[in-house]
Amino acid sequence: MKILITSIVDLKKSQHSRLYQFVKYLSKNHDVTVLSINDWWKGRQDDLESYSDEFNDVFKRIRYFYLTKKRVSPILQELLSAKKVKEVLKKGFDVHLNYNTLVSGYIATKRIKTVYDIADNLRALISSSPQIPSLLRPIGGFFGNLMIRKNIERAEKVTVTTEVLKETCNIPDDKCKVIPNGVNTNLFRNHGNTKKELGLNGFIIGYVGVLREWVDLKSVFLALKDLDVDIRMLVVGKEGRFEKNVDLAKKFGIYDRVVFTGMIPYSQVPKYISAMNICLIPFKRNAISKDALPLKLFEYMACEKPVISSELPGVKTVVGNKVMYAANEKEYGKKIVELYKDRELRTKMGKEGRKLVEENYDWERIVKKLEKILEIQR
Repeated sequence: MKILITSIVDLKKSQHSRLYQFVKYLSKNHDVTVLSINDWWKGRQDDLESYSDEFNDVFKRIRYFYLTKKRVSPILQELLSAKKVKEVLKKGFDVHLNYNTLVSGYIATKRIKTVYDIADNLRALISSSPQIPSLLRPIGGFFGNLMIRKNIERAEKVTVTTEVLKETCNIPDDKCKVIPNGVNTNLFRNHGNTKKELGLNGFIIGYVGVLREWVDLKSVFLALKDLDVDIRMLVVGKEGRFEKNVDLAKKFGIYDRVVFTGMIPYSQVPKYISAMNICLIPFKRNAISKDALPLKLFEYMACEKPVISSELPGVKTVVGNKVMYAANEKEYGKKIVELYKDRELRTKMGKEGRKLVEENYDWERIVKKLEKILEIQR
């Protein structure tokens, strides 16, 4: 198949997302072209080029275009995308995968059969986006919701990460298919005790991912403040509110017990997870997190680590009681202490998590389901 993918994510400048895996596996057997937003503002992040080194071979076997090379906002890029979309469409395609776009993907739906993949609550993301002036965010949210509805109507099929997101977007049953997030179980595995190799010591609780506005490290920092001094924290990632979280750790007097790595190559993330005794998903409860199914959940579990998460509907639906849940600093503290004192429980949770993802959430199996949906539409 000749597949066109329109994307709200810039694969060359963004942290890992499900689209990386879609492109990686689809491009092995199909001719893939990606047309994406240019996230030029993320180009200022550290180690951006080395972050996705493992995907260099993927970039070599696909065609990759930006909506524009100009340094303008993503909203303007989308609004002014018609000319570029029509230019790329001249190359001829069998099917179109619209990954979270609003306007560029919609333009393509007029020329080619489309599968619309919705990975997040787009309206909520737009309404809180730091790339949009605060006074314009409500308007952006309204426009975003309008375009989401139009894209759903135009698409032959809509894929979502969870049943919760399907309900939020009010997608008809006969048009929707749940394609969950997953993990590369070959890359993400337990590397044993990597603490010495990484210069770490103590009992490590850890977080991996972006530090955007929906991430709540404050509750964990407050819990850590009252825990045994042997318990330390590792924060892997930089995008978003990095400096604010560093300042927060200093404010609470725990900075000497928290290691902030900044951005590291994605291929090295499993080693950092392997150094953790407990892994965390501390999200604020809001419209964005309500519909989320974080990739880190599967990455932690693939590395055989026990997980403490905010009580997110998507997480509860997928893994149920195979992780622990916490809503505030007191609950985080209680769950961390319970796991700190019970090595057998940590091991049991880790083994069960690995088994779950191996059997149900390996990316190669998941992308095959998407591939079948695309083939039906061609």
